[in-house]
Amino acid sequence: MASQTVVLTGVGRDRVGIVAELTDALFEQGCNLLDSSMTLLRGEFAIILMVSLPETTSIENLAERLKPVQQKVGFALNVRLLSEEELKSNDSDDPIFVISVYGADKPGIVSGITRKLAALGGNITDVQTSRTSEKQSIFIMILEARVPKSLKADHLTRELQAVAEHLAVDISVREVDVVEL
Repeated sequence: MASQTVVLTGVGRDRVGIVAELTDALFEQGCNLLDSSMTLLRGEFAIILMVSLPETTSIENLAERLKPVQQKVGFALNVRLLSEEELKSNDSDDPIFVISVYGADKPGIVSGITRKLAALGGNITDVQTSRTSEKQSIFIMILEARVPKSLKADHLTRELQAVAEHLAVDISVREVDVVEL
């Protein structure tokens, strides 16, 4: 059996030890953690892990070995094998932009900004949203996106500022300078 790469996704009520229990179980199975993203949203903990399985472990065996961990931490996990196509590198030389949005909390902000990015060919690679206290209720969104090289920064900024004006929010668009080491 050749080495396989799986993605684990999970969500559950936050508690101390979720990451430790899960990563201990993966380590005991000889797995190697490749990439991860974990976050806490108002008491709910979400996790995405990309894991390389040793040649001696099947995806079915791993899923079975993770059941006690799921029960112990009260967490629902999904384990999915990645195809060869999914494993191909997503390396791109398209520029990366960080877009920050601030404004009074109301429906439609995320939809409006992300719809415009999609229409311009932007691929969102990360997004974080939050809201300040109930009293002030300011919405904050920080997102990272790759946009086609053909889309000039000033055009992207103008397009997103027009949407922001319509939504009555402040927006900042900044290209990430990649420094070669």
